[in-house]
This record gives sequence, C-alpha cells and structure tokens, in this order.
Amino acid sequence: MKKLLLLTILAAAFFVVPVYAQEPGVITVSGEGTVAVVPDVAHVRLGIETQDESPLVAQTRNNIIMADVLAAIKALGIEESDIQTAFFHMHPMQSWRDDRAIVIGFTVSNSINVTVRDIELAGAVLTAATEAGANMSSNVSFGLLENSAAYNQALALAVADATVKAETIARALGVHLGRAVHVGEMGTISAIPIPRAMAAEAAMMMDAGGFGRGAAVPVQEGEMIIMARVQVTFAIA
Repeated sequence: MKKLLLLTILAAAFFVVPVYAQEPGVITVSGEGTVAVVPDVAHVRLGIETQDESPLVAQTRNNIIMADVLAAIKALGIEESDIQTAFFHMHPMQSWRDDRAIVIGFTVSNSINVTVRDIELAGAVLTAATEAGANMSSNVSFGLLENSAAYNQALALAVADATVKAETIARALGVHLGRAVHVGEMGTISAIPIPRAMAAEAAMMMDAGGFGRGAAVPVQEGEMIIMARVQVTFAIA
C-alpha cells in the first residue's frame, strides 16, 4: 500500500505543469528631438611648416615664426590657456638618385588649436596668424561651451516624439496605451556646420589683393543642431 501511494505521488509530481506569469503586452518605439542653437565658441587650427637642408635651421625658423604667430594671437586678447599645441613633427625630405633615396632636407611642422571664446574674433585670429607667417591649411569649427540645457530640451522633445508614435500605434491596434516601463537614451549627435578651410584661403586672397592687410577673414558661425534620441517601451493597458 505504501509503495502504491509513493508511486501515485511520484506520478503526480511528474505530470505537474509549471505556470509562468505572462509578460504584459508592450509597444516599443524610438523618438528624436532636435534643438537649433547658435554656437558661442570657435575652435581654430592653424600651423607653420618650414624646410631647410639643416634640421636645426628648419626648426629654428619654425620656432621664430611660431613665436610671432602666438604674439599676434595674444595681442587680440586670446588667453594663453586657450592655445594648445596640436602636433609637432619633423621628417626628412628625400629624392631618388641612382635608384636610392637621398636626404635633401628636413620639414618641420607645428600646429596649434586656438579656442576663441568671442566668435567675432575668429576671422581676426586667422588673419593675424596668416600675416605673422602661418602657412599650413587650417580650419574653423564651432561649438558650445555648455550644451546641457540644449540637450535636455532635445531630450524632452525626443520623449514627446516617442509618446506620439506609441499613441498612434495603440490607436491603430485598438488598444489603450499604458505607462512607460523602460526608457533609454540612444546617444547624441551635434550637427555642426562644415569646417571652413580658411587660413590657406586667407593667405591666397591677401596675396591676390582680396583682403587688405589687417582685414579680418569673414567667418559665419551658422547654427548647430543638438539632437537626442530615446527608445521607450510602453505597457498596453
């Protein structure tokens, strides 16, 4: 009898079917928000390239010109803390003679990044540097010293966009939209106007008489687009 009872219990245990809580229905959508802002800072890159048969002479000439460029930039009110060396490089120049490479000289390149907190001075910085001897192709890019407020605004718009999409889907399905059960950021994108290769153009235009000496290179900052993206999962009520 005991054996029969044990077999009955084991059989009942074997045929027990586990019951799992069912996942509620959800709708997952993405949202995007953008905010247009006017940049409040410019980043200027410019540099100097010198060549000579002697590496020491090439470097010395480069140092002298860079000192003049730095002095010209600082004279515009740019703080030393806003000037940073981007790269310094020396490499040999070679020529092929009798099927072998011969070193004929050396090239020294020195480039700096300048943070211009008054955008109105960006063109003047380029012009002053070019007049002082900067001869490497340069560019100007624009940004924000503080973009958290604009990004938070874009983030709110992205959530609103996702909510509208979810409501539209819910109506189409004939269901009621519930609360958001998960929200995740999908990264940010700052769309900045295309950098302008200005310093080399400025030098050519001044040589051609396009600008008088001292005339600032015209620079337009345009607008930046701060973008936020989110993914939101809503429960179906």
